[in-house]
Amino acid sequence: MKEYTYNINGHDYKVTVDGVENNVATVTVNGETYNVALPAPEISERPRPVVKPAAPAAPAADKKYSIKAPLPGVILDITVKPGDEVKRGETVAILEAMKMENNITSDRAGRVAQTCVAPGDSVMEGTDLVIFE
Repeated sequence: MKEYTYNINGHDYKVTVDGVENNVATVTVNGETYNVALPAPEISERPRPVVKPAAPAAPAADKKYSIKAPLPGVILDITVKPGDEVKRGETVAILEAMKMENNITSDRAGRVAQTCVAPGDSVMEGTDLVIFE
Protein backbone atom coordinates (compact mmCIF):
# COMPACT_ATOMS: atom_id res chain seq x y z
CA MET A 1 0.00 0.00 0.00
CA LYS A 2 1.39 3.40 -1.01
CA GLU A 3 0.30 6.71 0.45
CA TYR A 4 0.54 10.11 -1.23
CA THR A 5 -0.54 13.63 -0.32
CA TYR A 6 -1.54 15.92 -3.19
CA ASN A 7 -2.49 19.59 -3.13
CA ILE A 8 -4.89 20.35 -5.97
CA ASN A 9 -6.26 23.89 -6.33
CA GLY A 10 -5.38 24.63 -2.71
CA HIS A 11 -7.02 21.48 -1.29
CA ASP A 12 -5.02 18.64 0.30
CA TYR A 13 -5.93 15.08 -0.68
CA LYS A 14 -4.58 12.02 1.10
CA VAL A 15 -4.46 9.23 -1.49
CA THR A 16 -3.73 5.60 -0.72
CA VAL A 17 -3.23 3.05 -3.51
CA ASP A 18 -4.52 -0.21 -2.07
CA GLY A 19 -3.71 -2.39 -5.06
CA VAL A 20 -3.97 -2.92 -8.82
CA GLU A 21 -5.60 -5.93 -10.44
CA ASN A 22 -6.59 -6.41 -14.11
CA ASN A 23 -5.87 -2.74 -14.91
CA VAL A 24 -8.15 -1.51 -12.09
CA ALA A 25 -6.57 0.35 -9.17
CA THR A 26 -8.30 0.50 -5.80
CA VAL A 27 -7.55 3.89 -4.24
CA THR A 28 -8.73 5.67 -1.13
CA VAL A 29 -8.99 9.48 -1.29
CA ASN A 30 -9.56 11.23 2.05
CA GLY A 31 -11.18 8.07 3.45
CA GLU A 32 -13.43 7.32 0.43
CA THR A 33 -12.60 4.26 -1.74
CA TYR A 34 -12.70 4.33 -5.54
CA ASN A 35 -11.99 1.82 -8.32
CA VAL A 36 -9.98 3.54 -11.03
CA ALA A 37 -9.73 1.98 -14.50
CA LEU A 38 -6.20 2.24 -15.86
CA PRO A 39 -5.44 2.36 -19.58
CA ALA A 40 -4.38 -0.95 -21.11
CA PRO A 41 -0.61 -1.15 -21.55
CA GLU A 42 0.46 -0.12 -25.03
CA ILE A 43 2.05 -2.79 -27.17
CA SER A 44 4.98 -1.44 -29.07
CA GLU A 45 4.48 -1.53 -32.82
CA ARG A 46 8.22 -1.55 -33.24
CA PRO A 47 9.56 -5.11 -33.47
CA ARG A 48 12.15 -6.07 -30.93
CA PRO A 49 15.59 -6.55 -32.44
CA VAL A 50 16.93 -10.05 -32.76
CA VAL A 51 20.14 -10.37 -30.79
CA LYS A 52 22.68 -12.68 -32.38
CA PRO A 53 24.72 -14.62 -29.83
CA ALA A 54 28.47 -14.81 -30.18
CA ALA A 55 29.47 -17.59 -32.56
CA PRO A 56 31.08 -20.66 -30.99
CA ALA A 57 34.82 -21.02 -31.44
CA ALA A 58 35.87 -22.95 -34.54
CA PRO A 59 38.13 -26.01 -34.24
CA ALA A 60 41.84 -25.14 -34.35
CA ALA A 61 42.43 -26.83 -37.74
CA ASP A 62 39.62 -24.81 -39.37
CA LYS A 63 40.39 -21.56 -37.53
CA LYS A 64 39.90 -18.42 -39.59
CA TYR A 65 40.50 -14.91 -38.34
CA SER A 66 37.42 -12.83 -37.51
CA ILE A 67 36.66 -9.32 -36.40
CA LYS A 68 34.31 -9.36 -33.44
CA ALA A 69 31.98 -6.74 -32.00
CA PRO A 70 33.87 -4.97 -29.21
CA LEU A 71 30.63 -4.06 -27.40
CA PRO A 72 26.88 -4.66 -27.76
CA GLY A 73 25.05 -2.47 -30.26
CA VAL A 74 23.28 -2.19 -33.60
CA ILE A 75 25.04 -2.59 -36.95
CA LEU A 76 24.58 0.56 -39.03
CA ASP A 77 26.69 -0.51 -42.01
CA ILE A 78 29.01 -3.25 -43.26
CA THR A 79 31.58 -1.57 -45.50
CA VAL A 80 33.12 -4.73 -46.99
CA LYS A 81 31.82 -7.78 -48.87
CA PRO A 82 33.18 -11.28 -49.47
CA GLY A 83 36.21 -11.21 -51.73
CA ASP A 84 37.31 -7.68 -50.75
CA GLU A 85 40.96 -7.14 -49.86
CA VAL A 86 41.17 -5.28 -46.55
CA LYS A 87 44.15 -3.30 -45.31
CA ARG A 88 45.10 -2.95 -41.68
CA GLY A 89 43.16 -0.04 -40.12
CA GLU A 90 40.40 -0.10 -42.75
CA THR A 91 36.82 0.25 -41.48
CA VAL A 92 34.84 -2.97 -41.98
CA ALA A 93 31.67 -2.06 -40.06
CA ILE A 94 29.93 0.78 -38.26
CA LEU A 95 28.35 -0.13 -34.92
CA GLU A 96 26.00 2.12 -32.96
CA ALA A 97 26.37 1.72 -29.22
CA MET A 98 25.13 4.12 -26.54
CA LYS A 99 23.97 6.54 -29.30
CA MET A 100 27.52 6.77 -30.67
CA GLU A 101 28.74 5.53 -34.05
CA ASN A 102 31.84 3.35 -33.74
CA ASN A 103 34.02 2.50 -36.73
CA ILE A 104 35.13 -1.11 -36.39
CA THR A 105 38.50 -1.45 -38.11
CA SER A 106 40.62 -4.40 -39.12
CA ASP A 107 43.79 -4.94 -37.13
CA ARG A 108 45.38 -6.89 -39.98
CA ALA A 109 45.29 -7.18 -43.76
CA GLY A 110 43.40 -9.99 -45.45
CA ARG A 111 40.64 -11.10 -47.79
CA VAL A 112 37.02 -11.11 -46.59
CA ALA A 113 35.56 -14.64 -46.65
CA GLN A 114 32.19 -13.85 -45.08
CA THR A 115 30.16 -11.07 -43.49
CA CYS A 116 28.18 -12.43 -40.56
CA VAL A 117 25.79 -9.53 -39.88
CA ALA A 118 23.68 -7.04 -41.81
CA PRO A 119 22.68 -3.42 -41.19
CA GLY A 120 19.99 -3.27 -38.50
CA ASP A 121 21.17 -6.40 -36.67
CA SER A 122 21.63 -6.14 -32.90
CA VAL A 123 24.80 -7.84 -31.74
CA MET A 124 26.34 -8.75 -28.42
CA GLU A 125 29.96 -8.23 -27.49
CA GLY A 126 32.10 -10.92 -29.14
CA THR A 127 29.75 -11.59 -32.09
CA ASP A 128 31.64 -12.28 -35.33
CA LEU A 129 31.13 -9.40 -37.77
CA VAL A 130 33.53 -10.27 -40.60
CA ILE A 131 35.56 -13.45 -41.21
CA PHE A 132 38.83 -13.43 -43.17
CA GLU A 133 40.24 -16.29 -45.26
